[in-house]
Amino acid sequence: MNLPKGAYYKVSLFLASISLLVSCKNTVDTVPIPVNENKVITNAFIAQFGDDLKNCIDDVNALRKVATKDSILYYFKAARIDFKRMEPILSFYNSANYYGLNKANLPKVDEGDNAEKVIEASGFQALEEAIAATEIDTVAIHGYANDIYRKLKLEQKHNSILKHTDYKFLWLTRQALVRVMSMGISGFDSPILLLSIPENKEVFVSLEKYFNIYKTHFKNEQLYKNWIVALQAAQQAFDKAESFNAFDRYSFIKNQLQPMLSLWNQTVTDWQVEFPLKQKLNYGIDSFYDATTFNPNAFKPSYSPKISPEIAQLGKDLFFDASLSNSGTMNCASCHQPEKAFTDGMRFSKDNNGNFVQRNSPTLLYSSIQQSQFYDARVENLENQILDVINNENEFHANTDVIIEKLKKSETYTKRFQKLYKKGIDHKSVRNAIAMYIRTLTPFNSKFDRNISGQENTFTSEETLGFNLFMGKGKCATCHFAPVFNGTVPPYFAESELEVLGVPSTKVWKNATIDEDLGRYNVAKAELKKHAFKTPTVRNVSKTAPYMHNGVYDTLEEVLKFYNLGGGAGTGIELENQTLPPDPLELSPEEIKAIIAFMNSLEDQLEEDNL
Repeated sequence: MNLPKGAYYKVSLFLASISLLVSCKNTVDTVPIPVNENKVITNAFIAQFGDDLKNCIDDVNALRKVATKDSILYYFKAARIDFKRMEPILSFYNSANYYGLNKANLPKVDEGDNAEKVIEASGFQALEEAIAATEIDTVAIHGYANDIYRKLKLEQKHNSILKHTDYKFLWLTRQALVRVMSMGISGFDSPILLLSIPENKEVFVSLEKYFNIYKTHFKNEQLYKNWIVALQAAQQAFDKAESFNAFDRYSFIKNQLQPMLSLWNQTVTDWQVEFPLKQKLNYGIDSFYDATTFNPNAFKPSYSPKISPEIAQLGKDLFFDASLSNSGTMNCASCHQPEKAFTDGMRFSKDNNGNFVQRNSPTLLYSSIQQSQFYDARVENLENQILDVINNENEFHANTDVIIEKLKKSETYTKRFQKLYKKGIDHKSVRNAIAMYIRTLTPFNSKFDRNISGQENTFTSEETLGFNLFMGKGKCATCHFAPVFNGTVPPYFAESELEVLGVPSTKVWKNATIDEDLGRYNVAKAELKKHAFKTPTVRNVSKTAPYMHNGVYDTLEEVLKFYNLGGGAGTGIELENQTLPPDPLELSPEEIKAIIAFMNSLEDQLEEDNL
C-alpha cells in the first residue's frame, strides 16, 4: 500500500502547553469586562463548538453504517467539513485529540525500549487513503471510522473548553491563520483526495461565526465589520478556485491572510488585551515572512539570557576564532562559510585532519527555528549541537575544558564574558554565546519575503507560479513548511520533522542503490527510522549545493528530477518505510523551471554583521 505524504510529527497536549508556557514571567490576564458579557460569550462559544462537534459525530456515525463507495465518500466529505469548522478550537484546547484525528497516515514507533513496536496509522488521513483505494475495504474503512467516532465522543464527553478568555481566542485565531497558510493550503491533511481547498474554506466560515459571537465586544464597530469582510473574502477566494492545483496560494496569503494580522493587532488594542506570556511568533507582526516574525528567545534553553547585540557579537568572534580548535586551524566557519549561506560547498565536509566525513554541512541560516539539530536530529538545541561539534574528533576534536582554559588566558575575552554572564567563562556561557550569534541568522529579507509582505512588487509570474506549485501540485510544502520552508511543524514550531526519501548513494536514475547512511536509525534503533533525515530549509538553496545529506545532487534540476520520479522508489530503490509518496508528480519541464525560480527567490541579503 502506498503511503501518502506526511511524516509523523508529535503534537501532544504537553507540547502545546509547553509552547504556551515557555518564558512565562507573570500571569497578566485580559482587562476585566462585564461578567455577564463574558458569560454570554463563553456560553455561545461552547455552544457553537458543540454544534460542529455533534454534526461531525453524526456524519462519522453514518459513515460507519454505509457500504457503498459513493455513500462512504459523501459522509466522509461531510465529516471533514465539520471537522475543519472545529479545527481552530479543537486544535487549541485539545491538541492531543486533534492530532490523533488528523495525523499523517504513517505508522509510528516509540524511540526507546519499544522501538520494534509499530503503532499503525489512524484518523482521517488513514481513512482517506482507504476510501481512495482502488478496491474498497469496508472493514478497514469502518475500523478507521469507529476509531474517529470514539475520539469525537470522548471530546464531547469531557469538553476541553474549560476556561475561555479573550486572549485565548486571539491566540487560536492566529494559530488558525498560521495553520492554513503553512499546512492547510498545501494539502498536508488531504494528500490523496486533494480536498484541502473546500475544506479550508470552512476554517474561515467557523471564524466568522466566532467573531459574530464577539460582535458586542468590539468598541470599534468598524473593526468588527472589517473582520467579517476579510473572513468572507477569504471564503470567496476558495470558492473561486477551480481545483486544488489551480488555487492561487501566493495571492491568498498576500491579499487575504497577511492583512488579517493587521486586524488581529488592532483587535488586541481594541479589546485592551494583555498576554500572559511570550510565544514563538512575536505579537504585533504584520507578516509571516519578516525578520520580526519569530521570537528567537522562545527557541533558547531556559538557562540562557535574552539575546543581545553584545552577546551575539561575542558569539560571532568565537565562531570565527580558529584558536579554539585542537589544531588551531579550524573554526566554525570552516564548514559554515557566510558567503556560501553558511555551508562549505562540498559534497562531504572535511574533518580536523583533512579527511572527508560522512555528510555535508547544512546551512546555519534559520537553524535556530527548529527543535532538533544535525541531519539525524540527535540533539535538541544549538547549545548541544555546539558541544557535539567541540567534542567530535572529526571536527574540533577538543573539549570545553580546553577551550575554557584558552579563553581565560585572554584578558579581552575574560572581561567580555564577565560583563555578559554572571559566572563569566564556563561550559554554558561559551556554548550559549556561539548559539546566540547563530540565532541572529534569520534575515527573512529575500526577494520572496519582500514581495509577499508588500514591501515591493517585483515578483515575476514564473516565480509566482513556482510558489504555487511548491505549495500545491509539487507537494513540496507538505515537508518544507512555510514560512521557514523547513521541517519545523507549525503552528507550535515545537518539533522538527524527519523524512525517509530513499536518497541514492550515486547519481543514477535507474537501478539505484540506497545510501548506506542510516540516519536517525543510528540514534533511535527503530526499523522505521532507517534512512530518516531531518527536513532542512530550502531558503538560500541557490547557494547551498550540493544537495541531500550526502551531496549526491549538484543542481536543483537534479533534485527536482528525483522528487518528480517519486523519490528513491522512482529510481529503483525498494524501501518499505519511504515516507515520500512513490507516485510521480508529473511536473512538466516548465513547472520544474518555475519551482526552481521560486526557490532561487529565497536567497537572502546578508547584513555586514553576519559576515
